[in-house]
Amino acid sequence: MKPFRLALAATILLAGVSTSAFANRAERLMKMSEAEIQEKTMVVNQPWDPAIMIGQNRLPPKGSVDEARAWLDAAILTKPSPLGKSGDALFYVGAGAWGKKAYTGSEFRDYAHMKYMDSPGPAFINVNQTNKNGECSETIMPHGGIVDGFLPRETIEMDCAHSVELLSPILRSTVEYIASLDHPWEFQFVATDGTAFTDIITPNEAKALLDRVDEEKAKMAK
Repeated sequence: MKPFRLALAATILLAGVSTSAFANRAERLMKMSEAEIQEKTMVVNQPWDPAIMIGQNRLPPKGSVDEARAWLDAAILTKPSPLGKSGDALFYVGAGAWGKKAYTGSEFRDYAHMKYMDSPGPAFINVNQTNKNGECSETIMPHGGIVDGFLPRETIEMDCAHSVELLSPILRSTVEYIASLDHPWEFQFVATDGTAFTDIITPNEAKALLDRVDEEKAKMAK
């Protein structure tokens, strides 16, 4: 994923999401210190890339959703671009969905936007989908014998394994809002068919990301 290619969208007020649903399931990450999160944070700084990538997707899954997971990442521009000048930081919520969350009947599920809470109130922002992958296999199941005097036809079971990556840019002020909370920040990715999956980001994840961004920006200034 290349977050530095994405334009930031304006947030629009919408119905909010409860922040209490996954409190118990997030207990493991809520107890992780910022230092522990920093140990699992990955920084990729290549001279040929237009941004320093800072990723938290190595953190353990939160277990708040089946067949999907989300994380908080950032990119620091190292070259001027339509998104800003060198040194500007972009923040985004990334997610991976697979199986039923990525696939519906005969095709990939299309995700339209992300619903979340910001300091002014409920908001939503568009979702960018990348890296759609998948394949289906068919298995012929035996009929199992005569039923009511008839020999049923074999049945064919289809097993599909599909995945999709999602990306929603958010403002630094939103990350600062998450860091200020005393509970997990909950959000939803909503598909065009109305399907949604919900996940969380913990305050320490946000704090760790903000501190790592500031640390990398300070290195650039030297």
